[in-house]
Amino acid sequence: MKTKALTALILIMAIACSSMYAINPRKKLNSINCAKLLAERNIVETVYGVKLKYNEEVTDLINGSFHGVTETKTGKRKIVGIEFEPYQYDANDDIAMVTATLKISRLKNIIDTNKFNLDANPNKEFKRVAFATSTLKNAPKIAALRAAEIDAYKNLYKQIGGFTLESHTKVENFVLKSDKVKASVIGALMGAEFVGFRWEGTGNDAIAIVKMRINMKELEELLGQKLIDFNKVYLDAEGMAAQQDEEEVTSSQNVTEKVSTPQVDSSQNVTEKASTPQVETVVVTNKVMVLP
Repeated sequence: MKTKALTALILIMAIACSSMYAINPRKKLNSINCAKLLAERNIVETVYGVKLKYNEEVTDLINGSFHGVTETKTGKRKIVGIEFEPYQYDANDDIAMVTATLKISRLKNIIDTNKFNLDANPNKEFKRVAFATSTLKNAPKIAALRAAEIDAYKNLYKQIGGFTLESHTKVENFVLKSDKVKASVIGALMGAEFVGFRWEGTGNDAIAIVKMRINMKELEELLGQKLIDFNKVYLDAEGMAAQQDEEEVTSSQNVTEKVSTPQVDSSQNVTEKASTPQVETVVVTNKVMVLP
Protein backbone atom coordinates (compact mmCIF):
# COMPACT_ATOMS: atom_id res chain seq x y z
CA MET A 1 0.00 0.00 0.00
CA LYS A 2 2.81 2.37 0.90
CA THR A 3 4.47 1.68 -2.46
CA LYS A 4 1.22 2.39 -4.34
CA ALA A 5 0.64 5.58 -2.37
CA LEU A 6 4.20 6.76 -3.07
CA THR A 7 3.82 5.99 -6.77
CA ALA A 8 0.55 7.92 -6.91
CA LEU A 9 2.18 10.89 -5.15
CA ILE A 10 5.06 10.90 -7.62
CA LEU A 11 2.62 10.83 -10.55
CA ILE A 12 0.65 13.75 -9.13
CA MET A 13 3.84 15.76 -8.63
CA ALA A 14 5.01 14.94 -12.16
CA ILE A 15 1.69 16.08 -13.64
CA ALA A 16 1.80 19.28 -11.60
CA CYS A 17 5.34 20.04 -12.72
CA SER A 18 4.59 19.33 -16.36
CA SER A 19 1.57 21.62 -16.33
CA MET A 20 3.65 24.31 -14.61
CA TYR A 21 6.08 24.35 -17.51
CA ALA A 22 3.59 23.64 -20.27
CA ILE A 23 4.29 25.70 -23.37
CA ASN A 24 1.65 28.18 -24.43
CA PRO A 25 1.78 27.77 -28.24
CA ARG A 26 0.46 31.25 -28.97
CA LYS A 27 2.99 32.94 -26.70
CA LYS A 28 5.77 30.80 -28.14
CA LEU A 29 4.88 31.67 -31.74
CA ASN A 30 4.43 35.31 -30.83
CA SER A 31 7.89 35.48 -29.22
CA ILE A 32 9.56 33.62 -32.10
CA ASN A 33 7.97 35.76 -34.83
CA CYS A 34 8.78 38.93 -32.93
CA ALA A 35 12.43 37.82 -32.60
CA LYS A 36 12.54 37.07 -36.35
CA LEU A 37 11.33 40.55 -37.26
CA LEU A 38 13.83 42.15 -34.87
CA ALA A 39 16.65 40.01 -36.31
CA GLU A 40 15.67 41.17 -39.81
CA ARG A 41 15.77 44.77 -38.58
CA ASN A 42 19.26 44.15 -37.19
CA ILE A 43 20.45 42.76 -40.54
CA VAL A 44 19.17 45.89 -42.30
CA GLU A 45 21.03 48.06 -39.78
CA THR A 46 24.27 46.19 -40.54
CA VAL A 47 23.91 46.09 -44.34
CA TYR A 48 22.39 49.50 -45.10
CA GLY A 49 23.59 51.30 -42.00
CA VAL A 50 21.77 53.09 -39.21
CA LYS A 51 21.30 56.82 -38.78
CA LEU A 52 22.36 58.05 -35.34
CA LYS A 53 21.49 61.15 -33.38
CA TYR A 54 22.56 61.61 -29.80
CA ASN A 55 22.98 64.27 -27.18
CA GLU A 56 24.69 63.77 -23.83
CA GLU A 57 24.91 66.43 -21.19
CA VAL A 58 26.33 66.89 -17.70
CA THR A 59 24.52 69.89 -16.26
CA ASP A 60 25.72 69.67 -12.66
CA LEU A 61 29.04 67.92 -12.08
CA ILE A 62 28.84 68.32 -8.31
CA ASN A 63 25.55 66.41 -8.10
CA GLY A 64 26.38 64.05 -10.96
CA SER A 65 23.48 65.22 -13.13
CA PHE A 66 23.68 63.39 -16.48
CA HIS A 67 21.14 63.28 -19.29
CA GLY A 68 21.58 61.36 -22.53
CA VAL A 69 19.30 60.60 -25.49
CA THR A 70 20.22 58.43 -28.47
CA GLU A 71 17.93 57.83 -31.45
CA THR A 72 18.38 55.55 -34.46
CA LYS A 73 16.56 55.17 -37.75
CA THR A 74 16.93 53.01 -40.84
CA GLY A 75 14.17 54.30 -43.08
CA LYS A 76 12.45 52.09 -45.68
CA ARG A 77 14.90 49.60 -47.17
CA LYS A 78 14.40 46.73 -49.59
CA ILE A 79 16.05 43.48 -48.55
CA VAL A 80 15.99 39.95 -49.95
CA GLY A 81 17.68 36.67 -49.08
CA ILE A 82 17.53 36.74 -45.28
CA GLU A 83 17.59 33.24 -43.82
CA PHE A 84 17.20 32.01 -40.27
CA GLU A 85 19.17 29.48 -38.29
CA PRO A 86 17.06 27.10 -36.13
CA TYR A 87 15.46 29.20 -33.42
CA GLN A 88 15.98 28.54 -29.73
CA TYR A 89 13.13 28.91 -27.28
CA ASP A 90 13.17 28.85 -23.49
CA ALA A 91 9.70 27.69 -22.46
CA ASN A 92 10.29 28.44 -18.76
CA ASP A 93 11.13 32.11 -19.31
CA ASP A 94 9.28 32.53 -22.64
CA ILE A 95 12.31 33.91 -24.46
CA ALA A 96 13.00 33.27 -28.13
CA MET A 97 16.41 33.70 -29.73
CA VAL A 98 16.63 34.00 -33.51
CA THR A 99 19.75 34.31 -35.66
CA ALA A 100 19.28 35.88 -39.11
CA THR A 101 21.88 35.49 -41.84
CA LEU A 102 22.39 37.17 -45.21
CA LYS A 103 24.97 36.38 -47.88
CA ILE A 104 26.42 39.50 -49.45
CA SER A 105 25.96 38.01 -52.91
CA ARG A 106 22.17 38.28 -52.46
CA LEU A 107 22.46 42.08 -52.50
CA LYS A 108 23.64 42.41 -56.11
CA ASN A 109 20.21 43.10 -57.57
CA ILE A 110 19.03 45.60 -54.96
CA ILE A 111 21.97 47.94 -54.29
CA ASP A 112 24.12 50.11 -56.52
CA THR A 113 27.16 47.99 -57.37
CA ASN A 114 28.88 51.09 -58.74
CA LYS A 115 29.03 52.42 -55.19
CA PHE A 116 29.55 49.15 -53.36
CA ASN A 117 32.17 46.59 -54.36
CA LEU A 118 30.39 43.36 -53.46
CA ASP A 119 33.02 41.26 -55.22
CA ALA A 120 35.70 42.30 -52.71
CA ASN A 121 34.38 39.71 -50.23
CA PRO A 122 32.03 37.43 -52.22
CA ASN A 123 31.72 34.87 -49.43
CA LYS A 124 30.86 37.39 -46.74
CA GLU A 125 27.84 36.47 -44.63
CA PHE A 126 26.18 38.88 -42.23
CA LYS A 127 24.79 37.44 -39.02
CA ARG A 128 22.62 39.16 -36.43
CA VAL A 129 20.78 37.90 -33.37
CA ALA A 130 17.59 39.10 -31.70
CA PHE A 131 15.63 38.13 -28.60
CA ALA A 132 11.94 38.58 -27.84
CA THR A 133 9.41 37.66 -25.21
CA SER A 134 5.64 37.82 -24.77
CA THR A 135 5.96 37.82 -20.98
CA LEU A 136 5.80 41.28 -19.44
CA LYS A 137 8.16 40.59 -16.53
CA ASN A 138 10.98 39.69 -18.92
CA ALA A 139 10.48 42.70 -21.19
CA PRO A 140 12.81 45.05 -19.23
CA LYS A 141 15.74 42.66 -19.69
CA ILE A 142 15.14 42.23 -23.41
CA ALA A 143 14.76 46.02 -23.74
CA ALA A 144 18.01 46.61 -21.84
CA LEU A 145 19.89 44.51 -24.36
CA ARG A 146 18.59 46.61 -27.26
CA ALA A 147 19.44 49.79 -25.36
CA ALA A 148 22.99 48.56 -24.82
CA GLU A 149 23.22 47.71 -28.51
CA ILE A 150 22.25 51.27 -29.45
CA ASP A 151 24.80 52.61 -26.96
CA ALA A 152 27.46 50.46 -28.65
CA TYR A 153 26.44 51.87 -32.06
CA LYS A 154 27.00 55.35 -30.66
CA ASN A 155 30.40 54.45 -29.23
CA LEU A 156 31.49 52.92 -32.54
CA TYR A 157 30.47 56.02 -34.43
CA LYS A 158 32.34 58.29 -32.03
CA GLN A 159 35.53 56.40 -32.94
CA ILE A 160 34.93 56.68 -36.69
CA GLY A 161 33.07 59.94 -37.26
CA GLY A 162 33.94 61.81 -34.09
CA PHE A 163 31.54 64.06 -32.18
CA THR A 164 31.02 67.66 -31.09
CA LEU A 165 31.73 68.68 -27.50
CA GLU A 166 31.21 71.98 -25.73
CA SER A 167 31.69 72.91 -22.08
CA HIS A 168 31.37 75.78 -19.64
CA THR A 169 33.04 75.92 -16.24
CA LYS A 170 32.68 78.62 -13.57
CA VAL A 171 34.94 79.05 -10.54
CA GLU A 172 34.06 81.71 -7.97
CA ASN A 173 36.33 82.62 -5.04
CA PHE A 174 38.42 79.50 -5.64
CA VAL A 175 35.33 77.26 -5.51
CA LEU A 176 33.81 75.39 -8.44
CA LYS A 177 30.31 76.73 -8.91
CA SER A 178 29.24 75.07 -12.14
CA ASP A 179 30.61 72.72 -14.75
CA LYS A 180 28.56 71.87 -17.83
CA VAL A 181 29.54 69.53 -20.65
CA LYS A 182 27.54 68.66 -23.77
CA ALA A 183 28.38 66.17 -26.53
CA SER A 184 26.36 65.54 -29.67
CA VAL A 185 26.51 63.93 -33.10
CA ILE A 186 24.38 63.24 -36.16
CA GLY A 187 25.71 60.62 -38.54
CA ALA A 188 25.32 57.18 -40.09
CA LEU A 189 27.00 53.91 -39.21
CA MET A 190 27.11 50.75 -41.33
CA GLY A 191 28.78 47.36 -41.05
CA ALA A 192 28.33 46.96 -37.29
CA GLU A 193 27.94 43.33 -36.20
CA PHE A 194 26.92 41.81 -32.91
CA VAL A 195 29.74 40.03 -31.05
CA GLY A 196 28.14 39.09 -27.74
CA PHE A 197 26.72 40.29 -24.46
CA ARG A 198 26.91 39.79 -20.74
CA TRP A 199 25.30 41.03 -17.54
CA GLU A 200 26.94 43.03 -14.76
CA GLY A 201 25.07 42.25 -11.57
CA THR A 202 22.00 40.08 -11.00
CA GLY A 203 18.23 40.29 -11.09
CA ASN A 204 16.42 43.53 -11.82
CA ASP A 205 19.51 45.60 -10.99
CA ALA A 206 21.69 43.89 -13.59
CA ILE A 207 23.23 46.10 -16.29
CA ALA A 208 23.28 44.80 -19.87
CA ILE A 209 26.60 45.05 -21.71
CA VAL A 210 26.66 44.46 -25.48
CA LYS A 211 29.73 44.31 -27.67
CA MET A 212 29.59 45.39 -31.32
CA ARG A 213 32.28 45.20 -33.97
CA ILE A 214 33.07 46.58 -37.41
CA ASN A 215 35.47 44.76 -39.71
CA MET A 216 37.18 47.89 -41.00
CA LYS A 217 39.11 46.08 -43.72
CA GLU A 218 35.95 44.57 -45.21
CA LEU A 219 33.98 47.81 -44.89
CA GLU A 220 36.68 49.86 -46.62
CA GLU A 221 36.90 47.29 -49.42
CA LEU A 222 33.12 47.38 -49.79
CA LEU A 223 33.06 51.19 -49.99
CA GLY A 224 36.30 51.45 -51.96
CA GLN A 225 37.78 54.11 -49.70
CA LYS A 226 39.84 54.59 -46.57
CA LEU A 227 37.64 55.66 -43.66
CA ILE A 228 39.99 56.38 -40.76
CA ASP A 229 43.66 55.95 -39.92
CA PHE A 230 43.23 52.62 -38.18
CA ASN A 231 45.81 49.84 -38.40
CA LYS A 232 43.70 47.01 -36.98
CA VAL A 233 41.18 44.78 -38.70
CA TYR A 234 38.43 45.12 -36.09
CA LEU A 235 37.01 48.18 -34.41
CA ASP A 236 35.17 47.22 -31.20
CA ALA A 237 32.91 49.07 -28.82
CA GLU A 238 30.73 48.14 -25.85
CA GLY A 239 27.42 49.65 -24.87
CA MET A 240 25.71 49.57 -21.48
CA ALA A 241 22.09 49.95 -20.39
CA ALA A 242 19.93 49.49 -17.32
CA GLN A 243 16.56 47.78 -17.14
CA GLN A 244 13.34 49.73 -17.21
CA ASP A 245 11.17 49.75 -14.12
CA GLU A 246 8.20 47.44 -14.49
CA GLU A 247 5.74 50.34 -14.50
CA GLU A 248 7.60 51.84 -17.47
CA VAL A 249 7.04 48.76 -19.59
CA THR A 250 3.97 48.99 -21.81
CA SER A 251 1.14 46.55 -21.25
CA SER A 252 1.24 45.32 -24.84
CA GLN A 253 3.32 42.37 -23.58
CA ASN A 254 5.31 42.40 -26.81
CA VAL A 255 8.80 43.76 -26.86
CA THR A 256 8.26 46.14 -29.75
CA GLU A 257 10.28 49.30 -29.61
CA LYS A 258 10.39 52.89 -30.68
CA VAL A 259 13.35 53.88 -32.76
CA SER A 260 15.08 55.23 -29.67
CA THR A 261 14.15 52.41 -27.28
CA PRO A 262 16.83 49.82 -26.35
CA GLN A 263 16.78 46.00 -26.55
CA VAL A 264 18.93 42.64 -26.45
CA ASP A 265 20.16 39.78 -23.95
CA SER A 266 22.69 37.08 -22.49
CA SER A 267 24.69 35.97 -19.45
CA GLN A 268 28.10 34.93 -20.70
CA ASN A 269 31.36 36.79 -21.17
CA VAL A 270 32.22 37.71 -24.72
CA THR A 271 34.89 35.67 -26.49
CA GLU A 272 36.35 36.78 -29.78
CA LYS A 273 37.63 35.05 -32.89
CA ALA A 274 39.39 36.54 -35.89
CA SER A 275 36.62 35.41 -38.21
CA THR A 276 32.96 36.34 -38.51
CA PRO A 277 31.76 37.53 -35.10
CA GLN A 278 30.05 34.75 -33.18
CA VAL A 279 27.19 35.35 -30.80
CA GLU A 280 27.94 34.04 -27.37
CA THR A 281 24.89 32.45 -25.85
CA VAL A 282 24.65 29.19 -23.94
CA VAL A 283 21.81 26.78 -24.55
CA VAL A 284 21.31 23.96 -22.07
CA THR A 285 18.49 21.48 -22.72
CA ASN A 286 16.68 24.08 -24.82
CA LYS A 287 17.09 26.81 -22.19
CA VAL A 288 18.38 30.07 -23.63
CA MET A 289 20.60 31.55 -20.93
CA VAL A 290 19.85 35.22 -21.35
CA LEU A 291 18.49 36.40 -18.01
CA PRO A 292 20.88 37.69 -15.32
